[in-house]
Amino acid sequence: MNRPVPLRPDYFANAQNEQRSWHRAIAARVLALKHNEDGSKIAKAAWPDDTRAQQITRGAVTPTTTAGLWTYDPVTAFRSLAPSSAALALFERGLALNLAGASTIRIPSVAGLPVQAIFVGEGLPAPNVQWNFEADTVLGPARKILMLSAVTGELENATPETASAVIGRVLSDVANRGIDATAFSNAAADAETPAGLLHGVTPIAAATAGVGAMTEDLGALTGAIGAAGIDPSGVVFVAGPREAMIIKASVGSKFDHTVLMTLGLPAKSVAAFAPAGVVSGFQDNAPTIETAKEAAYHFSDTPADISASGSVAAPVKSMWQTDIISIRVRANCAWAVATGAAQVITAVNW
Repeated sequence: MNRPVPLRPDYFANAQNEQRSWHRAIAARVLALKHNEDGSKIAKAAWPDDTRAQQITRGAVTPTTTAGLWTYDPVTAFRSLAPSSAALALFERGLALNLAGASTIRIPSVAGLPVQAIFVGEGLPAPNVQWNFEADTVLGPARKILMLSAVTGELENATPETASAVIGRVLSDVANRGIDATAFSNAAADAETPAGLLHGVTPIAAATAGVGAMTEDLGALTGAIGAAGIDPSGVVFVAGPREAMIIKASVGSKFDHTVLMTLGLPAKSVAAFAPAGVVSGFQDNAPTIETAKEAAYHFSDTPADISASGSVAAPVKSMWQTDIISIRVRANCAWAVATGAAQVITAVNW
């Protein structure tokens, strides 16, 4: 008897649809500000079949409750806003926790534990593992991700689909570069930012230039993770555009490790992460979308430009006078990596 092949979900198409819905929802909020209307009504009129976009723009008000609203995965939500972020792609492969109601979560380390036999004799006691909480990984406290951008009021005359495409591109560029630059840095944590995933990681010496230099470097990165007692299976390699493309073009079809391209690492750098040692968490509130057209906007890529002495970033523009709409997306998140689960080479010879 012939059986029909069951339909399989297209995860790429689902991700594309989710991304499109978020961009449409943000565009609806921007257009609502211009037309002094409700964002959910604009979303429903422009995209009657996109119930996801309509739900994202909808708020919980009496008599409506949050029980009747949409459910979401905060990592997926931010992936929709930053589809090319290597950091968020890495977090999807690691351990994801909910930081709701918790300042920090301590994940015990098993790297230093001795190997325990899993076979015992009949009637004999089984070994009971004592977790090591001295060298554990600490996730949190959550820090605020804040993405700011602005679009001109001429979008009022554009179609909602055009506005969605423009706003989506602007926010994606902001999020992709900003999140990756922070996540893949070697900076220590401070009051505003989690520590970079490469903080405290000693770079491995690169292999001498030659035919097998790239293979040696990838092997050294993976070997260092295994030597630290971290499960190296499924290691993810992260590199800049040049190095990532060389790896992808050089490895064969049987190479089953993910290679992520990012603008968050400098040239000649290649990092490796064991998903078993990477953990991230979001507090359980959906990314907040806010728009304004009456504030003063300080354009700067460096928050330190606004100092305690009172100096401000430049240029400064009035939203109302220049007919600009500001867009702000924010959420609270944190990430951490177990000792040894991240390795890096900063000066490859290929």
